[in-house]
Order: sequence, then structure tokens, then C-alpha cells
Amino acid sequence: MNTENLIQENSRIPKYQQLIDKIIADIQEGKLKYGDKLPSINENSEEFYLSRDTVERAYKKLQDLGVILPVRGKGYYISSVELPEKLKILLIFNKLSNYKKIVYQSFIETLGEKATVHIHIHHYDTKIFNDILLENLGKYHYYVIMPHFTDLSNETFELINTIPKERLVILDKNLDEIHGDYTSVYQDFQNDIYEALNQGIDLLKKYNRLVFVLPDDIGKKRLNIQSGFKKFCGAYQFKHEIMENEAFIEVKKGEVYISMEESDLVSCIKFAREKKLTIGKDIGLLSFNDTPLKEVLENGISVISTNFVRMGSLAAELILEKRRLKVRNEFSFIRRESL
Repeated sequence: MNTENLIQENSRIPKYQQLIDKIIADIQEGKLKYGDKLPSINENSEEFYLSRDTVERAYKKLQDLGVILPVRGKGYYISSVELPEKLKILLIFNKLSNYKKIVYQSFIETLGEKATVHIHIHHYDTKIFNDILLENLGKYHYYVIMPHFTDLSNETFELINTIPKERLVILDKNLDEIHGDYTSVYQDFQNDIYEALNQGIDLLKKYNRLVFVLPDDIGKKRLNIQSGFKKFCGAYQFKHEIMENEAFIEVKKGEVYISMEESDLVSCIKFAREKKLTIGKDIGLLSFNDTPLKEVLENGISVISTNFVRMGSLAAELILEKRRLKVRNEFSFIRRESL
């Protein structure tokens, strides 16, 4: 194997990936042939000042790709020079929030070396989305779309419907306007919130009223969430209110405040401190989507959250296994001291 300039210390590319890329390049150039033996893990580790873990990780990924094969007691050999074509995937998100980053990281980690992923952000703007899609139609094996918009036009649906359904994956929601048998990993916003609140009914019953503080820019998703919230309050006869976050200026004793935006959660805490109200006793706080900070803030903020890691990994698994399914993503209630 040609090892000249194999590992670059200051490269942004991880060292294990540099080793993978070099081995694949040597196969493509004919420098490595079927049946050739690779240097051992120890040899590569010592010669290029790599940890054994780094070399093992590279060899494991090459083995997963079917490029090399370990022979017990002898070492690693080139098992195929017919390199699999990498899948090309276009990923279009509405924004790159902390939660979207979790989905993205899980997605690309599950795909591993089997795919190249290009990501674009449409910022809830249908024109930007349409331009991205028009420019890239026919260039990718899969189109993975998170279609959160303030306004979805017929033109946008028509454009999405031009994507072959075997190449389309919709994340986070189902769209009735998209026809045919496509793949989706979705949240059922109406039933998810109803079921999650139901899991915390014993804590919520300590309070007189539930107040849902909602942003005004979440489109149809908002209607489904409102419907699930109202259904829950009706089932358990809770006094309740749905409030625009712009109108949210105070908190009152005996009420639970449910927030989707972290800025609204921060406002709740500030208002409680101003009135010297104890969170978890005088008022309750419940937030959407878990973060490490919410585990420790105010001794722990209770959350209702979809499993973003699972959303990304499941979408990748369905692509790799070439399965077309519509799968409801996991959603749960996590109880902490704020209720």
C-alpha cells in the first residue's frame, strides 16, 4: 500500500477516515488488488503513530463495506475491488436547531461510510425550499425532507410529488397532500401530547389550571398540538388556556405552564422568581424537547419529548434496508422536580 502522506495531523478529516480513504483510493488505482494482505493493526499503529482503536475503527468500517475480510490468525485481506457506490442523500431541514443537529448526527452516524449527505436549510420559506429542490432534482438517490413551513403552497406539494416515492423520506410529520407509498418517520403531534400529558396526570392534578404558551410560527403543527391539548384538558376537566408567547407576561400560583420555546421557559422562571413562587410547588413547568441543561435547571425541568436520536437513526436504517414504511417516532414524558 502506498503510504506517502497517509495521515495529516492537522486535517479536519478524522484519522480513521483518512486511512479508509487511502485504502479505497489504492484499490481504485490498482495499487491494492483482490487477495492482497493489509498491514496489521499494530504495524499501522506503530508506523503512523495511530492508536490501535483508530486503526481498528477504520478496518471495522472497511469490513462492514465488504472491502476487507479478517482471516483468523493471518490478518486482513482485500476481499472485493468492486467498491459499492455511496448513496447520495439530500437532507433539507427547516432550521438547524439543537434538536435538528441531534437528528442529523444520528442520521449520518447510522449511514456511516455508505452514504454522502448534503444538507440545506429552507428557514420555513417555501421559495427557498422550491429553489433547493428544483436545483437538485434527479441528482440524489434519496431526498430527506423536514417540511415545516408557515405556509405550504400547492406548488410545493406538486414539486415534492415529482420525487419518485422510493427516493422520498419525510421527517417529523405526515403530509396528506403527498401521494403514494413514501417513507416517513413522524410525530403524531395531536396524540403524542395527549398521551405524554396523560403519563404525568398525577403531577398535573396538583394544579388548578394548565396554560400552554405557543409560538405563532409553527403552522399546521400548531393546530394538531392545540387539538391534543384541548382533548386532554376536556378528558380530565382541567381549566386551561392557550396563549401566544407575545402575550405571556406573568405567572400565577396554582398554574402549570407548558412551553415549546426555550425563551418562554426562561421567561417562566424569571416571572416565578420575581413573585417568589417555588417551581414544582407554587407553579409547575413543563417544556418540549429534552436537553442536558433541562436536567439540571431548577433541579430538573419536566419535559415531553420525541426521541430525536431515534428519528435520525430510524430514517437511515429504512434507507439502508430499502424499506418504505411510515413509522411513528417514540414520544415520552420525563418527570422531574418542576412539576
